[in-house]
Amino acid sequence: MLFPATALALAAALSAAPATPDPDDLSDDYPQALLRARERKVPILVDVWAPWCPPCRYMQGFVMHDRRLSGLTRRVVRLEVNTELPANAPFVERYPIDAWPSLLVIDPEAERVVLRWVGSATPAEVIRLADRGVRALGSAEAGRADAALFKADAAYAGRSYREAAGGYGEALLAGGRAWPHRALAAERQVQALFFAEDPAACAEGAKEVLPLLSSGPRARAAATGLSCAAALEDEAARRGAVAALEPGARAVLRQGGLSDDDRSGVHEALLEAEDAVGDEAGGRAEARRWLVFLESAAARARTPLARSAFDAPRAAAAVRLGTPARALPAVKASVRDLPGDFAPLSTLATLYLALHEPKEALDAATRALALAQGPRQVRVLLIRAQAEEALHRTEEARATLEEAIRLGEEYPEALRPRGWVAQAKKLLAEIGQG
Repeated sequence: MLFPATALALAAALSAAPATPDPDDLSDDYPQALLRARERKVPILVDVWAPWCPPCRYMQGFVMHDRRLSGLTRRVVRLEVNTELPANAPFVERYPIDAWPSLLVIDPEAERVVLRWVGSATPAEVIRLADRGVRALGSAEAGRADAALFKADAAYAGRSYREAAGGYGEALLAGGRAWPHRALAAERQVQALFFAEDPAACAEGAKEVLPLLSSGPRARAAATGLSCAAALEDEAARRGAVAALEPGARAVLRQGGLSDDDRSGVHEALLEAEDAVGDEAGGRAEARRWLVFLESAAARARTPLARSAFDAPRAAAAVRLGTPARALPAVKASVRDLPGDFAPLSTLATLYLALHEPKEALDAATRALALAQGPRQVRVLLIRAQAEEALHRTEEARATLEEAIRLGEEYPEALRPRGWVAQAKKLLAEIGQG
């Protein structure tokens, strides 16, 4: 699951040119990271990502190799973990992930998560997280508010989200208006309620904390709150919650200081909210604004990887607007420029399906499947089956769906793509009925 995030405010981040990866950074080697961290007596800072996740690609292209992070290796051991790689299954089973991207600070002696950050972040936020992780390995900070925050962070890191939400509320009460960690606790409280699957409390909490926040935290809280509002089952409650949060979300978009990923996340949440209340005209208008923004953000990207972070949202906005061909050139460019990357091919296949060109969709999905690893193979198989069914190759579509179900159910619980497996079973039943 992706956490809801993501105009010109990224200029400050872009002005610092990305650095080349630090040779001390590790990729997909948790045992080595553990060994180094224990030798140096420092925490491990883990960037947990997946190539299919647009905010992850944003973090890889814009943030995690920013030269401002080069000093972190003196205080932590840095590790990147691609959850799609089969070799990383033991890590994901030990440290389950509820949303991508996630940043984890791990105590190497106890092998436990002491801090967890969900969603994209700026370089400055990554640095602050690492510094707080170093302090967390010592002792809790002094003072009632800081102690409550420390306890709430521990619950959040351990995925005890309802407990964490209560702890952040306690910290906010104790800290008062001048407390320096007020914005952090307020944003985390909304996130915790989201993960606790309490959409009513999440939407209400977002409405209460938005005035406490600025810039990126406000954008992320607004997007999360709107997503929770859109999920409310009662229609009157849903409409009321959306109406309460929408002005604040639109005000965020008029602010500076936002990353492109945070700005995109607000647009996406607004579109979701418009659809949830049945506002077709409003949804189309928001999809248009989102797509225009994504096109401008992609034009500012300096590398193919950074540009590709906007491909999937760009495709989603274009499809929602009824103009999937508008996103086609950008996605084709990513396919060309990132030849070993399955994600652009997967996005290309979905665009071809939306364009009613199943032969091209089948070709793109087959090429994507040859490159994909891990649970995302199930999603690519689903796309291939849809293309096969559109070409009236029903037996091939059945076999592809059966393969998707078998493959998905073979994964351990922490890695199992339950949503895609359920969708494959549903599609297989529909084909059988046909």
